[in-house]
Amino acid sequence: MTHRDECRKDQGKIVTANTLATASTLQKRSDGQAGPVQPEGKGRSWWLVATSSVLGLLFLSWLVVTRPPDFYRAVAGTTPERSGAAGRFVTSIAAIASASQQEGTWGVEMKEHEINAWLEQDLPRNHPHLLAGSAWGRLSRPRIQLEPHLARIGIEVTTWGVTAVAWAEIEVRLRAANQLAVSVHRAGLGSLPLPRDAVLRECGRRLSKAGLETQMQRFRDRSLLLATIPQRLAEQPAANSAKPKQPTQRWQVESLRIDRGSLTVAGSSRQLQPLRRSERMAP
Repeated sequence: MTHRDECRKDQGKIVTANTLATASTLQKRSDGQAGPVQPEGKGRSWWLVATSSVLGLLFLSWLVVTRPPDFYRAVAGTTPERSGAAGRFVTSIAAIASASQQEGTWGVEMKEHEINAWLEQDLPRNHPHLLAGSAWGRLSRPRIQLEPHLARIGIEVTTWGVTAVAWAEIEVRLRAANQLAVSVHRAGLGSLPLPRDAVLRECGRRLSKAGLETQMQRFRDRSLLLATIPQRLAEQPAANSAKPKQPTQRWQVESLRIDRGSLTVAGSSRQLQPLRRSERMAP
């Protein structure tokens, strides 16, 4: 036998061995024995890590949203003689309404705790429509904190069983008689920041519904809301007028001061001259 014949014989043995191995593997797989299997623990661990991460993010989001700002917790926790304080706030409003019908100057100072007592007691009982559900959810427990030139306002919003505090830090100044300049310094839902312009536009919509004329302006690096008391609201019949349907008197707010814990409003009322009334009614 030549060397070439021996090589051909060895190659035939190798091919036969490979064929038998392949056939054996196919037979095992057909009998239900799969090939190499990945360990089950690896896939299970991945799902555990992913689920834990999602739950952790949800928990952190819940903490961020439901944590009320410090000022809200401070004013919501105070309970000084609520019924008497709410009554004093109502008396202050009635005094302004009465004084504006008399010719001359007038002014009143309202305390922060009196306003909050009214917000807690009288508002939900006598004016529930003002707390009607908004696009965010059910509204409750509005509160205010007064600082120099600033009013921090917060209100609880409940949706899907979760309660959070929507809040805004608003600067209010009197730009001219009967005209307020409003700007938002900060706003948020819990610890989650909210866009200031969106909050300011919502303030504008609320003031417009109350009858004020509103206009958005851009001042330097921030937006400004101008809210003007229209003439039809500022004019009214005098208390002793013989023609109750004809406006004979005009009032205007000339001073607005926000200090720590207090709000002071002052203005004047004056009689309208008959000539000016006719000019105003002329086409």
